[in-house]
Amino acid sequence: MKILKPEVTSWLCPEDWHTLVARAARVCYGSETGKRTAEELCSFLEKRNHLSMFRHGTKYFVFSLDDVSDYLTISRLLFSPYIGLIYKKTKKLRVYFVAMNVQAFMELTPNIHNELDPHEVSLSEFVEKVKQYKHPTAFALIRYTVCVTTQISTSRELNRTSPNNIAEQSTRYVSFGKRGGITICEPHWYSGVSKLKRFTARLGWRIAGLFYSLMMRMGLKAEDARGYLPLDAATRVVYTYNVFEWRHILELRLLGKTGKPHPNAKLVAQMIADELQEAIIDVTGNVNYRII
Repeated sequence: MKILKPEVTSWLCPEDWHTLVARAARVCYGSETGKRTAEELCSFLEKRNHLSMFRHGTKYFVFSLDDVSDYLTISRLLFSPYIGLIYKKTKKLRVYFVAMNVQAFMELTPNIHNELDPHEVSLSEFVEKVKQYKHPTAFALIRYTVCVTTQISTSRELNRTSPNNIAEQSTRYVSFGKRGGITICEPHWYSGVSKLKRFTARLGWRIAGLFYSLMMRMGLKAEDARGYLPLDAATRVVYTYNVFEWRHILELRLLGKTGKPHPNAKLVAQMIADELQEAIIDVTGNVNYRII
């Protein structure tokens, strides 16, 4: 049995969204590598209709109102809960900044695709356009991905407050009992209690791990043996959200806007906030633009 500490890492946003989608999908199946390329894995996911992984990919667009022949396109984008849209009105034109996850883009009509495709930009180009038009509010549309290692119980806390752009290590398809037994993610209280309490905790985790492995050896599938996993078992989760969405999550799990957050969730939320602030500076170069 291994015990590790909670961890949060931000994933740099590659220009090719396939890479990020494939990396998130591999977390679900507990494999960091695979024979398929990122493009091949994305094609495989699409054929299996496993489209939720595509929510970790992002498409960015910048265009003016004069660039759009069908004004209804704007209204369709504006009222979609899965699409971020901000505009800057100048004396001569109105410029729209749009960011959306790839699944949302895939589900748009061909007419909207035809309108948007000529105005797609890379992340770096999007940042330059925001600076060019001096509209830093549009920075909030940029989507950031973090990979969190935490307890199964804590991932449930975070998942309940998120807009469902989640890729979590599967307890159905991944065996948690390999390589020396289950792995525990250290809860917040563990290092501050007596040796007796730590010994008792380790004993309980080890017994749970033994039953989990025993049932697997007796022929039970991982999706059924998971009933023996303790809630402190370590899991990995990938989240991808824009700044508006991250602020909402952190208001709940870090600042306690609707009630005192669980200490494990607050600990991870603080780590997420720290990682995201560094990521914002790396991407936008704007040290004054804060996540929360």
